Amino acid sequence: EAQLHDANERNDGHAIATIHGKLDAIDAWSIRSRAASLLHGLGFSNEQLERPVSDFSGGWRMRLNLAQALICRSDLLLLDEPTNHLDLDAVIWLEKWLKSYQGTLILISHDRDFLDPIVDKIIHIEQQSMFEYTGNYSSFEVQRATRLAQQQAMYESQQERVAHLQSYIDRFRAKATKAKQAQSRIKMLERMELIAPAHVDNPFRFSFRAPESLPNPLLKMEKVSAGYGDRIILDSIKLNLVPGSRIGLLGRNGAGKSTLIKLLAGELAPV
Repeated sequence: EAQLHDANERNDGHAIATIHGKLDAIDAWSIRSRAASLLHGLGFSNEQLERPVSDFSGGWRMRLNLAQALICRSDLLLLDEPTNHLDLDAVIWLEKWLKSYQGTLILISHDRDFLDPIVDKIIHIEQQSMFEYTGNYSSFEVQRATRLAQQQAMYESQQERVAHLQSYIDRFRAKATKAKQAQSRIKMLERMELIAPAHVDNPFRFSFRAPESLPNPLLKMEKVSAGYGDRIILDSIKLNLVPGSRIGLLGRNGAGKSTLIKLLAGELAPV
């Protein structure tokens, strides 16, 4: 826009036409509305749209970086863990946006529920090699398990064959009447392309020892407030936590999820 203004000031028709062509190519005339739509989708309020970048925390700046990547017209989009620092509403919005993206997408994510509706191919890197699978993440898990089972079966079958050949060699290589057959089997072993055993990640397990007894409720809050300094994040909350509960804690970034966890863990005192 600054270049266009300068060209208009100089009344430079050629420069004006060139700049208009570039602006049309990047759809610059709709940039403000597209930027606002992206930022709203990522959780920014109208008030936040008017604030300088320096006002935002690290997590919100990561959202700004993501919006900057999404707003650029592209044939190839590379995203590394884009759901980091996003709340559930923003993740759902991003999933919908990426499903409609027309270019080529390469996406790194540890969120299988996020990957499944978006990708149609998985490239898995392990043991310094890349393996390609057609389909989404759920399909990849089935295909990989099948491949590993087949590889392990082939490995075990080959090991039995190797052991059989080696046993024959050890028994008959010193016998003149069997030396030729033993040498033939030695050459068979030398020419054999060995199959590696299937690599399976070590399972990770942990457990909590069962306590002798649990109070019921485990914890009870009545009209508890928490925050930092003069800023109240949670105001007059009520919570009754009973043994065996399995609770999902949802809320926008800054709503107070981490504050509540710190409060429950005793890392933050109520106000």
